Amino acid sequence: MKSTHLFPAALFLLLIFLAAPLMAATTEHPGSVPIFLGLDSVRKELGLTKGQCARIDKIRSEFKSDVRLITTRHPSTPVEKSAANSTVKALVARYNEKAIAVLTPAQHARLVQLEHQTLGGSMLFLPGEQKLLGLTASQIEAIAKIRSAGEAFASRIAGLFESGAITLQERLAALKNYRLKQAAKCLRVLTPAQRKTFESLQGPKPGKS
Repeated sequence: MKSTHLFPAALFLLLIFLAAPLMAATTEHPGSVPIFLGLDSVRKELGLTKGQCARIDKIRSEFKSDVRLITTRHPSTPVEKSAANSTVKALVARYNEKAIAVLTPAQHARLVQLEHQTLGGSMLFLPGEQKLLGLTASQIEAIAKIRSAGEAFASRIAGLFESGAITLQERLAALKNYRLKQAAKCLRVLTPAQRKTFESLQGPKPGKS
């Protein structure tokens, strides 16, 4: 029997593939903010108080419980999988808003910088990021094709995992390796000037802010 337990960084990685296409302008974050804020290194860098950590822990626990209700049903048909993905994406957006509300404006700004450092070119999937960098229609189309290929890859890997052909660790490793290559492809779409602007959005390295 496959384990449904995912450590925080792994769950965050999987949710990047699930959530990125649906993020609305008011919740421009690629993946789960509550899960990302559960990482000790992120909490330390943001300087979260004990009270903030407690509130985020509660939000994260509720989020994981809600997601688990969806993911443990093991949808089999394309329609069921599409419905499950849409539900998870909606949950990500809703709980992201709750988690962000716990942060101060300065902490939120630093969170966005850490996301840029962690995810690199994957941030370009977000409409707000594309607008900020001034991507052209052809660049947006190129990014969309890269994202679509990533979704297809994630779906194939999910199928292999669900069939028992690969382990959870192998699934995560495959997604991680693909995401790194995918992020690099996205960055190559940018002009030198856009790339410079993107790099400035990453802010200082942890411990140097």
